[in-house]
Amino acid sequence: MKRNIFCLTIFLTTFSVFAASTKMTPEIKFIKGNIQEKIESVKEADKKASEKIAVKAVDFVLENYTIITNDRDLAGLAIAGIYAYPNSKFVEEPTLTINKLASIFYGFNDENVKLSVIEKIANFSQTNSTPETINFLNTFVKSSLDEKSNFSSVEKKAIQVLSQIGNEESFKIIYDSLKSNKYSALTEELTNSVVLLSEKYSNVLIQNIKDANLAENQWIYSTFVENSKISLTLKSEIAEKLLNISMINIRDSSTISKDIAIFQLNNCKVLYENNWTRSSALMISYFEVAKSEFNANFLSEQEFSNAILYIEKLASKNAVKIFTNYLEELNGMMDKGNLPSVNVVTALIQALGALGDKSAFDCLLYTTYLNYPESVIAKARSALSSLKW
Repeated sequence: MKRNIFCLTIFLTTFSVFAASTKMTPEIKFIKGNIQEKIESVKEADKKASEKIAVKAVDFVLENYTIITNDRDLAGLAIAGIYAYPNSKFVEEPTLTINKLASIFYGFNDENVKLSVIEKIANFSQTNSTPETINFLNTFVKSSLDEKSNFSSVEKKAIQVLSQIGNEESFKIIYDSLKSNKYSALTEELTNSVVLLSEKYSNVLIQNIKDANLAENQWIYSTFVENSKISLTLKSEIAEKLLNISMINIRDSSTISKDIAIFQLNNCKVLYENNWTRSSALMISYFEVAKSEFNANFLSEQEFSNAILYIEKLASKNAVKIFTNYLEELNGMMDKGNLPSVNVVTALIQALGALGDKSAFDCLLYTTYLNYPESVIAKARSALSSLKW
């Protein structure tokens, strides 16, 4: 009897030790449990175990989502598995990983599942951006824009992530979509995304400017140049190219309009405000264009005077000759009794005084002898005193 009790004691002790060594770990709970328990196992495990279980969870979802289509519990497991999926697995097998996530993304209608995939892709890309991740989002966004008229948080999130990790193709897709003006529900997301991407792919934007008509270039101005999120450098590069192309276009077509004149002046103002002296030669060429537009009444006296101010600052000493020649031309009109625009004459005198080049001496001095209003003569005398000898 004592022997039996002793044996039983040994057995129970051994069993308890064995049972303790095989307690319900998160991995075992995942293998043995129902879907809710599988979700819990992913949540409860430490990071290392959770990542291992997440791979099993994603594979389990892939094996069963066609059998229990759009099941809420299975969707919950998919979300848990995706968020915990290890980055190391993506680094080792980027194509396989993205293919798995893509299958789940397109296999469920649940927005939360789709959002978890997009957010995971964004997370992957922080450490290892690959063509697979960007191509997946490019394909989804383009197909959605081509096929849908109503958009959810999924499309918005995909566009937002592309603004961070997108490539040149992403920029083209978003640019064309925004330009088409067909997706008013996505205007904010598309604008933010294309503006952020433009800093990286300004070469594409500049090429678009070269190929665009006036209407598109006006849209580019309002979308990019007037956007506070664009760097001053990129704004200046865009404005310089827009001004240059518009001048080429009117030269080729011999067509000037009020819209074109104001568009050019606005771009010139951007260059002036950002002190974009790189455009010095362009400003010299622009002066003749602006003068023609003023003579055709497409620029007002004040607008043309502003153009003179912008050119004076950006073209510096290169502007002395063209300003002197024009003031001589206006003095010739005054000498014949035809009073030119007082505002324009004053702007020229002030510009020459600010530049301080002594080559303007004769022209400014002659101005003081003509029958201009006293205010103009006073400005000319002041400009004379500013010349550097």
